[in-house]
This record gives sequence, structure tokens and C-alpha cells, in this order.
Amino acid sequence: MSKSKKILIILAIILGLIFMGLLVYYFFFKKIALPPPGAPPEDILGEEVVAPAEKERLVALTQETVLGAAITNSAEPSDQKITYVAWDGVINQIDFNGENKNKIGLAASERIGEAVFSRDGRLVSVKYALASGQNRYLVYDVEKKSLKSLPTNTAGLSLSSLGDEMVILSPGENASKISVAASDLTSSKDIAVTKIPDLILDWHNENTVALKTRPSGLAWGILYNLDLKTKKISRILGNVYGLTSLFSPSGKKVLVSETEQDGSSLKLKSINLEKNIQSVISQFTLPEKCAWAQDDRTIFCGVIKTGNDYVMPDDYYKRKIKSSGEEIIRINLDTGQTQKIIEGVFDATGLFLAPDESYLFFINKIDGRLYRLTL
Repeated sequence: MSKSKKILIILAIILGLIFMGLLVYYFFFKKIALPPPGAPPEDILGEEVVAPAEKERLVALTQETVLGAAITNSAEPSDQKITYVAWDGVINQIDFNGENKNKIGLAASERIGEAVFSRDGRLVSVKYALASGQNRYLVYDVEKKSLKSLPTNTAGLSLSSLGDEMVILSPGENASKISVAASDLTSSKDIAVTKIPDLILDWHNENTVALKTRPSGLAWGILYNLDLKTKKISRILGNVYGLTSLFSPSGKKVLVSETEQDGSSLKLKSINLEKNIQSVISQFTLPEKCAWAQDDRTIFCGVIKTGNDYVMPDDYYKRKIKSSGEEIIRINLDTGQTQKIIEGVFDATGLFLAPDESYLFFINKIDGRLYRLTL
């Protein structure tokens, strides 16, 4: 073989190695920069996230994945901030436009399962998993910037709407104990005991805590109200499959979902608890994908664009639903009037409204970021 052919072969081998190295770098090591807060969401989700004419109405406020968010109330509207818990446990505050980001605290740094705020945004509870697999609860006070750890045997909790107390579920020998504690854990009083398994607490009104079971379309659930003053427990629904719920600000109405025994035929209903009247809402969605307006009759929901042939809500929680996107709609429960606000390729959850209801905020489960929608 001539010397020139050897040189050409060596050069070809070198160029091939360089090319392979570039491929490996591009597909495995290259980091894709996320757009800054306020950037159009299609920059990361693709051009079809929303129609071009509507893209300015939907704005991504965060770069990182958000586990929970709320508006921290203030006497001055100009001082109101959005407080959120990021995936790494960092607690941040931002303006309504996503700017002036300020780190105010740190909760658990890993294995966080959920972050839930009180209605006024003052307290946030964080559930995370220990190395042993046991869950542990922390409560962070946004105003005092203090972090409290609940006892290791805490089986569940819910924060009061005023952010000054919490209701705690603790396991006992033959029944679970429900107690109310101050937000700083300096005082506590027992309220009731229950033998309901897999109980979830939901402090939705000043003196009322909902008692409900973990939802599944393959198991029946129950929904009760516990009056903290009288300690009386009243039944709302029982033996309902696929049961989840979302109470209105006054606590006088509640959205519920129900299915057949195999999790099929999902229905969304509104119940007027004072008049004991139920109304069916013909939309394929769940209560946790909705938000109540302050008038107690208007709701905003993310409606899934897909067929009603899934086990609900199980398949939604497991992210098995193949959807062509969602519509966010406004529904007047008194008149039944429905208005489409926007549609696109997103999965809205954790919805909440600005105090003047000019904005709707939600976490997009597709990319995990917090979004603001102009209404």
C-alpha cells in the first residue's frame, strides 16, 4: 500500500472518530438551555402549544419544575407575590410577571412527593420520603420564614384557609386520631377518631374539614364533613367509584367526580350542599384540574381532549392518557354556560386565580413549569 493511501485512510479514520464524538456529545451531553421567565411557552413545548394569535395570553413564569404554588396575600395588592416550591425543595417568590425572583427558604432537598399551600399562601406543607420509605411532613411559614417538622407518625395533614392552624391525622392502635394544632406546633387539641382507611384531610372552610378516601376508579370512595366546633361528622357521598373533590371558597358547594365500577364513564358533578342539589357537568376532566371563582358559581377547568375510555382517575395519575391537548374553559354553574378561553398542548393542574381574577395560574404537568393565563 502506498504512503499516500495510508495517509488518506488515517485521515478518514480521524474524521470518522470526530464525527462520532460530535454525535455522542449532541445526543447525550449537550444541555438545552431553558428560556427565561416570560418567554413564550412554544419555545420549549413546540409551536402547537397554543394558537399563534393566543400565545401572548399564556406565559411561562418559571424555568424549573414547580411542585406547588399559591399567592401570598398582602394588604397592598402591589405587594402580592407568588410563592412556589421548586423540585429541589427551594421555596421562591416571584412577581405576577415572573420577575424579581427571591429565594426565601428551603424544605426537603430530595424525594419530595407533594407541596400544598394554605389558601392565603402563608403556610406550605411538604411531604417527602425518608430513605426508609416512610413519609415525613414539614410545614414552612412564609411570613416568619420558619420550618417546622411534624412527628414521624403523622399520617396526613391539611392547612387552614387562614394559614394559622393545621389539622393532623395520627395513627392509633385501633383508629386514627384527628387533632388541630397551631401553625408553630405550640398547642394541640384532639377532635375526633376514625377507622376510615387511607383517609385524606381537606380543611376547606373556616370550621369544616372534609374526610375523604384516596381516589380510584376501581374502588369506591366516601366524602364526609367534620365540623371542628361541634365535632359532628356529616355524610356527603358514599360508595362512589372514582371519587375526588374540590370545595368552593364558601364550602357550600363541591365539585366531585364519579365513574362506573371499572373506572369508566367519568362524570363531573357540582353539588349544592345547602340545597342538596346535584348537577352534571358534561366535560372530561377532574376536580383537581379546576379552580373556583370567588362568586361560588364560576369554575375554570382544564378539559382533556380525548375519548372517555380510560380508568379514571387512575390512568390520569399514571400519565397513561393519550391526549391531543387541552382546553381551558369557564363554566357558569347556575346557567350552564360554557366559554372556551384557550386551547393547546398542556396539562393544567394546581389551578388558582389572581385576587381580581384577571389571571389564572397553573402548573403544566408536561414540562413542570408554572404558567400565567390572561383571562
